[in-house]
Amino acid sequence: MKEIKVDNLVTLHQGVIPNEGKPIYDQIKEALNKKEEVSLDFAGIELMTTAFLNVAIGNLYKDYSSDFIKQYLKLQNVSVENARRIKKVTDTAKLFYKDTALFEKNIKSILDGDIK
Repeated sequence: MKEIKVDNLVTLHQGVIPNEGKPIYDQIKEALNKKEEVSLDFAGIELMTTAFLNVAIGNLYKDYSSDFIKQYLKLQNVSVENARRIKKVTDTAKLFYKDTALFEKNIKSILDGDIK
């Protein structure tokens, strides 16, 4: 099992900068391509943003099915608040990558004020 300690890859115990999520995504993807389980450890992380999580975790749904990710990616030491953010990001990623054109059309309609 590949172990990734998020705190070792971010600044000041915070996952807030989207670009800092890329090395995490790359390491996870490398392991998943080999069908190797990944333990993503959030010990020491005080704050995470959805922008960071979109890069680190959300992008995985572009490459793998939800069932595959669930089978091979294990999260550890996640605070309740950060777990909510992860759920929000993964739920949105699943919808987005299921039908990107429809998702973007809906977002455009909302931004244009077409949906009431």
